Amino acid sequence: MKYKNVLGKDFKSKAEAKKHFKTLLYSIKKPDVPIYASPSKRHVKLTEQTLIKHSHMEYLYNNYLTTDKKTLDTVFKGGIPYSWWCKINTDGTRNIAFEVETRNQSIIPVTPDRIFTCFGTAKINKKLNEKKVARHLISGDRDWYLSQFLEGDKNPVKIMFYKYECDYCNKFFPYKEIEVDHVVLFNSIFKEWRDNVWKGDLNPNSSCRWFEDAEPSNDGKIHLSAANDSWCQFHSNIVQYQKLCESCHTKKTHG
Repeated sequence: MKYKNVLGKDFKSKAEAKKHFKTLLYSIKKPDVPIYASPSKRHVKLTEQTLIKHSHMEYLYNNYLTTDKKTLDTVFKGGIPYSWWCKINTDGTRNIAFEVETRNQSIIPVTPDRIFTCFGTAKINKKLNEKKVARHLISGDRDWYLSQFLEGDKNPVKIMFYKYECDYCNKFFPYKEIEVDHVVLFNSIFKEWRDNVWKGDLNPNSSCRWFEDAEPSNDGKIHLSAANDSWCQFHSNIVQYQKLCESCHTKKTHG
């Protein structure tokens, strides 16, 4: 086996190891607390009693940590993590997260394949990460757009139980089988924004969920970049969406 003792198991490929990691991460029991509870109560600190153990993360850190200096400097700022967490986001997604003395921020999320070589290349692809952030920032548009087709009360809960007509084949599909597609390609909109609107540097955060200021302010804290609002505003002024079933979306994307 090429990748040994990854959370207690051995794997032949990075894809298998990553799938195992993700399965355990999403199997960790979610705390039964309100969304306004403190971060230490909403998220799960990894111990020797959790499905992913603190010792598992220490082993990954000591044996599979990337040697890419730019990645290490961006993520850990020269420090060594002293705690690991399962960070549970409000949209249901999860990240592995950490705390480190060199960053003035608690429970910092990071994608595992960005820092551990047993899951991916563990190197920064800056252009790809910029697009990941841009897509995440507009991810709420899906439900907003679909809500326009609800009859009567547009309660967000109804979105998941409604059937939507595909704009290509005119058949109806449930929420999980419908894609909200860009009429003008996302990549084209993003390129125009980068070329003509935001010409400065972009600094994706460690989990590729938002852009940060490249340099800390005088208070030593990380602040969100104005690029977040600039991108969202530009995208909303240009975007046109359409509803496509999975089959039609595949045909449109790949021909």
